[in-house]
Formats: sequence, C-alpha cells, structure tokens
Amino acid sequence: MTEPRRREQTPGSSRRLDRVLAAGFTSGLGTLPLAELRGRRADALAEEGDLSYLRRVLHGRIDIIAAESARRTDADAGPLVNRLTEILADAPPARTASARHVALARTAPPGEYRVALEARLRELAVPDLGDCPEMTLRSAAAALADYEREVSDLRHKVQRAADECATELARRYRVGEAAVDDLLVGE
Repeated sequence: MTEPRRREQTPGSSRRLDRVLAAGFTSGLGTLPLAELRGRRADALAEEGDLSYLRRVLHGRIDIIAAESARRTDADAGPLVNRLTEILADAPPARTASARHVALARTAPPGEYRVALEARLRELAVPDLGDCPEMTLRSAAAALADYEREVSDLRHKVQRAADECATELARRYRVGEAAVDDLLVGE
C-alpha cells in the first residue's frame, strides 16, 4: 500500500487550495474591500466544489471495490457492471443535515489540487476487477480510503473558510455596509 502524499504548502504559492487554507485568508475579513471579500469566498467555494467532486469519485471507486469483494465472498458469478447503478446510488441520509449548494457546471478550470489528485487516482486504477487478486483490491481500497480522508479533511477546512467569508458578507448586508444593488453594478 502506498503512503498518502502530503501536500506542500509554500509561502506565496499560486495554488488556489494553498491560498484558501493559508493562515491569513480569513484574517481581517472585515477590513477587506467588498470585491476582495467576494473573490475570496468565490475561491473557497470553487475549491470546495473541486474537493466535493473528488470525494464522490473516491467514494464511487471505494464502493465498486467493496461490491467486488462482496461478490467474491457470496460467490455470485454475475457481472458487477449489471449492478453499477445500485452500487453507486446514494442511500437516504440517516439524519437530516444542512445542505450546501455545490456548483457542478463551471467555467473556470479545476484547481491544481484536483488535477494532482486525479493523477494520483489514475495510479490506483484497477483495470480488471474480475482478475485482480483480493490483496490488490484490499490495498487499493485502503489507499483510496486514505485519499478520501485527506480530501474530506481539506474540504472541511475550506468549508470553514467559505463560511467565514459568507458570514462577513451577511454582516455587511445586515448593517448596511453592502447592498444587493452593488451586485448589479458589475453586470
């Protein structure tokens, strides 16, 4: 099993994820010009969208590997592809949670971190599940689970940054420092 790679965060990094997670990203939000505050929130939301997408891809692969392992245990000779819709469908949530809107259609290219993680996912490709040894399946599932934990942790941090920016924007609208009409000026 491969060790999960740690992301490098360098001062002055141009990666959007590094900028969003930098210590100063949410410092002094109340003093930023409105356009800068909106830009920071947009960056955080874009990164959250990328990380959410990656989480779903990882969950799908983990679910497919788990289904293949279960198929082998049950000695079910039926092809896995016939059950993909069932395997990849989300079960209803056990509890009601606050929903976050994550945009899927984007005009901006994916963030650098997403591109790097997609390359890591290609390294873990299991080309033929039917002929793949069980140990290889387990190793791939463990590596994917490690990556999923990394992505989930980053996503939670990015969500906090987006929430802090949104809270400051809401405060400005509430106290009259910003107006909805300001949004129309740029269009």
